[in-house]
Amino acid sequence: MLDSNFWANYFKVYDVLNLLIPYQELLETICDELEIKPGEKILEAGCGTGNLALKIKERGAKVVGLDNCQEALDIYRKKDPTAELVLADLAKKLPFPDNYFDKIASNNTLYAVPREKRDQLMKESLRILKPGGKIVLANMREGWKPINVYIDHIKKDIKIFGLLVVFLKVIKNIIPTIKMFYYNNKALKADKVGTFSFFKFDEQGSLLIKNGFKNVSKNIYVYSGQAILNSAKK
Repeated sequence: MLDSNFWANYFKVYDVLNLLIPYQELLETICDELEIKPGEKILEAGCGTGNLALKIKERGAKVVGLDNCQEALDIYRKKDPTAELVLADLAKKLPFPDNYFDKIASNNTLYAVPREKRDQLMKESLRILKPGGKIVLANMREGWKPINVYIDHIKKDIKIFGLLVVFLKVIKNIIPTIKMFYYNNKALKADKVGTFSFFKFDEQGSLLIKNGFKNVSKNIYVYSGQAILNSAKK
């Protein structure tokens, strides 16, 4: 079982992902799928250290970041002192009124929500979305491999900066990168024993349909093919 100490330590090194091209591509794809309009109120469910939320805000939306890890929210707060942050558990009733948000985004979060609680979370998401509102979910697929993301990044980075520059960057960031691989490996082991549940093919889309969402998109493979993205509307 991965406890609060795991997440506190995980988020201390999480932002090393900001250096990875596939991670930045993932965030941009989610923002594109949201079709953000200035002034919209958007919830990031499972905001972590705020990387996606900050990109959404850059596009003119008003963002509310929700997470159940105070340490992650503290890091987010340092990046944006004006951020609207909520400490809450996605496995419980969400602390928002009906028809409150224009859109909801959630990136690599649902796998940590117990499988038996996911229907409830989707129903809650539907409740707090405005009529016609949109949700965008991206989650790691079953059997994903962190090394594939890293290799994809290295290949793309070499094309841009050349081998020597990339080699020096790898050396500079080797310690947080190793720590990130360590925590990803712990999450993968938790999946095998049932603590986490990564998504099977079409499971995420089916979850949306089952709980009342409409216009559910086909699977879009993102994050070097290691994650699945779906969007839907209320």
